[in-house]
Amino acid sequence: MSSPVAIARSVSTPARALAGLAVACALALLGPRRATAAPPASARPSGAPVAAAPFVVVLDPGHGGSNLGAAAADGLLEKDVTLALARRVRARLETAPGVRVVVCRERDVLVPIRARARCAAAAHADLFVSLHANATPAGVAPGSQRGFELYVLPPEDVEDDATLAALAAPPGAGVWAAHVVRATAERSATAARKLDLRLRQALGERLARGVRQTGAALDVLRGTGAPGVLVEVGFLDNVADRTLLTSAEGQDRVADALASAALDARVAASR
Repeated sequence: MSSPVAIARSVSTPARALAGLAVACALALLGPRRATAAPPASARPSGAPVAAAPFVVVLDPGHGGSNLGAAAADGLLEKDVTLALARRVRARLETAPGVRVVVCRERDVLVPIRARARCAAAAHADLFVSLHANATPAGVAPGSQRGFELYVLPPEDVEDDATLAALAAPPGAGVWAAHVVRATAERSATAARKLDLRLRQALGERLARGVRQTGAALDVLRGTGAPGVLVEVGFLDNVADRTLLTSAEGQDRVADALASAALDARVAASR
């Protein structure tokens, strides 16, 4: 099997060289992480246990406000589906001990892509999940595709971010900064596989379209400083998928799978 980062290849674009994105990614990647060091012995009673830092899951309901996302013929909008799912996933994760949940969009408002990445960075996320719903692309019969798919950054984006992190690091720390970016990409691939497995178990193997690195806009996964996965939960223009995503039972199945995968990632991170 190839390296978990190199799941698929995609064509790089000149836009990666834009200075604004470079600075934003570098700053977020090197932003301060949550303090995990124990307090000095003099500051706590002798023999007192050290509290473990919570596992932080950041949920990003895609689109919002004037950014409607995909739309179904009956008027169902992606921005509404993703927010409903995020609320269900949060409700499940908030009952798990040692887990903190942050949602980047709590209501129907427009949130810029970079603000979503900053949301994850500011929360010191241990896992970032961007939720989306699909639509059949132009040139393909409407409603003919269905199922879920997951995306992580392609190798060239990872290497771009590693280079930016190395350049922005203090003298002598560049190699380590680049290593952290690459290691985070490896954890993203691991998290994507866990999400894929749980969704397969919940929705069925025939709906699984795999883990990909090309075919979607993935800028939201850059600059978070955390393992990140973009999840397309289904096709709104497919009758069966739309029924699944609009029913309480279907939303519960998807939310259960996403929450379980996040807890799987927490267990893996603790090893």
